[in-house]
Amino acid sequence: MLLLPALLGAPVAHAIAPAEVPNPRPRGAWVVDLAEALDAGELQALEQLAEGLHRDLSVEAPIVIVRDTDQVPKTFTTALFNAWGVGDDRANNGLLTVMVMDQRRIEMETGYGLEPLLTDGWLGTMQGLEMVPHFKRGDYGAGLVAGMTAIDRELRAHPLEARLGTAAHDVQVAPWPERPEPVAGASVDPAAALFVSGGLGLGAAAFGVFVVFRRRQRTCPDCAVYMPQLDEATEDAHLDAGQQKEEEVGSVEWDVFACPTCAEVRTFGRERWFSGFDACPRCRHKTARSSRTVVQSPTTTSTGHAVVTVRCEQCSYHDKKTVILARVSPPSSSSSSGGGSSSSYSGGSSSSYSGGGSSFGGGSSGGGGAGSSW
Repeated sequence: MLLLPALLGAPVAHAIAPAEVPNPRPRGAWVVDLAEALDAGELQALEQLAEGLHRDLSVEAPIVIVRDTDQVPKTFTTALFNAWGVGDDRANNGLLTVMVMDQRRIEMETGYGLEPLLTDGWLGTMQGLEMVPHFKRGDYGAGLVAGMTAIDRELRAHPLEARLGTAAHDVQVAPWPERPEPVAGASVDPAAALFVSGGLGLGAAAFGVFVVFRRRQRTCPDCAVYMPQLDEATEDAHLDAGQQKEEEVGSVEWDVFACPTCAEVRTFGRERWFSGFDACPRCRHKTARSSRTVVQSPTTTSTGHAVVTVRCEQCSYHDKKTVILARVSPPSSSSSSGGGSSSSYSGGSSSSYSGGGSSFGGGSSGGGGAGSSW
């Protein structure tokens, strides 16, 4: 019965125990306001900040506001943190914020993995500068939003450490090659081409731009680490059926690069010239082959005609059409030449985190964090 008023939205007046605080995750939320201290806009802002940390850095940062606790706020916060299991079970990258209105106290509890980033000293100083002045004026929502914004900014400055937490020592991050690899899709070394043309100064500048661009392509935008190339045995899981067929027929060579610390994946296609395949009019993959059968050969006095057949190895597209063959000029013998169109392929893919879930990730805390009174 003690949970019923909270679930219905009414403020809880008695000193609450950790077991009585409803877990917000089954309903896809991060904030539990049992004291009704927030307005709709403040609640939405806090939810968005917490969801952004979870989506982008896998950090779990719930916020709880109560009237009073059955024990000192710090002990209450540590017990609630470990009861919920805030943070990933390997990274321990959780942060629990508890505001106790009647005791005029704010507590922020960190998991083991966030202690190096959100140190006790940093949190205490941040609370004094960003949060407590708002609390003293009764602007509780504004103070919480200011504090969570500062935390968001601090964690995003160190995305790799925030995501990995205590699991950082288990991840082998590939170092950048001493010499840059060729750009996927380039058929001519740009530095060599400019050297041959005599533009040594321009060539050096262009090669420098190429190196910067190449490095940016292979750098994870979230973790800022080098993304090594996957081997042939594992890259197919990141290619669609059309891309796999292009590799099978030999028209496009696909390279897949994956971040070793998050879900970021990028694919780059390198077209193979003179493969005999063109872009399919239906599926657009370079898996269509054309063939021509001469039905009536042209002569010096009359035209001929042929049937051109296009078949796609990927989507089973099939088309036939008749083309007119021009009269030949004597004494030249008839000849035919086939032309093809060339399509350049470039692709990229990223995985985005899909939030939600029934509970927290199973993290733990040893009591790290800081609190302030107002």
